[in-house]
Amino acid sequence: MDFSGLIAYPVTPFTTAGAVDLPELARQVEVLVGSGVDSICVLGTAGSFAYLSSEERATVVRTAVQAAAGSGIPVGAGVSAMTTQDVLELAWDAESAGADGLVLNPLSYVALRSPEIADQVETVASSVALPLCLDNNPSTTGFVYPVDLAAELSDLGNVVAFKDTVDSERALQNRRHLFLELAEPGTSFGIAGTSLILNSADASIAWHTGFAAALPREWVAFRAAAAARDVELVDRWRRAFSPLIEVLRWERPLSSLYALNDICGMRTAPPRRPLHPVGTPSRERIRSAVRDLRAEMQQ
Repeated sequence: MDFSGLIAYPVTPFTTAGAVDLPELARQVEVLVGSGVDSICVLGTAGSFAYLSSEERATVVRTAVQAAAGSGIPVGAGVSAMTTQDVLELAWDAESAGADGLVLNPLSYVALRSPEIADQVETVASSVALPLCLDNNPSTTGFVYPVDLAAELSDLGNVVAFKDTVDSERALQNRRHLFLELAEPGTSFGIAGTSLILNSADASIAWHTGFAAALPREWVAFRAAAAARDVELVDRWRRAFSPLIEVLRWERPLSSLYALNDICGMRTAPPRRPLHPVGTPSRERIRSAVRDLRAEMQQ
């Protein structure tokens, strides 16, 4: 798994009783396999990894791998956890389950420092054979991955990608330029953050997004337009996505992503408590925005 192209991060679906809905997860993965996304990654932020037990996480990976078997679509797994030992055990579980790659961010109750990040990545990289994508997710980790640190860690044989997120296109270009200058040649650089992806529309880099799991065919078509440098079509997609992004901007991201998935046909209850679901009025606004998006792009 080289973490290039369009990487879809599905939610981990729950039943109304709060259990992980493994049959629905398998169905989600099968839909994504047939949609044209380049790869799938379970147990990212969208996948509620922080609210699952290690046993549940292992089962999620195993279910996703089995659902994608024979398709040629790689399945990665997030292995972030509070301690390096937990990360190692999750990485071993994912490797045993047949995952094709791992995603790791510097998760800790106390914000980590660069030497601590490096130690964790080096420990994991030396303990598994799977490709590893480093994840900069400061809104949840409280740590902004220094570009030079990510680039330095790409010297490790199985660190093959860096997933970045920033507040502006200017910052994106600066960080990307520095990373590509310092990192091992061939290391994938990708971005997360729906607005950043929409605004940059740069298909020369990887797109990591939970939205692609909720609306896979739309995102595949949008990336194809970006890759073809079809400026008019890219602008149409931006305008079509804009009302939905605006509605979601006012809600907690994970709760709204679960609502979006359910509305789009990936059946799931809301995320686990203590997180609350979005309210009924917001859910209806999301539903309306999705309907308008699809109607606009079918014209």
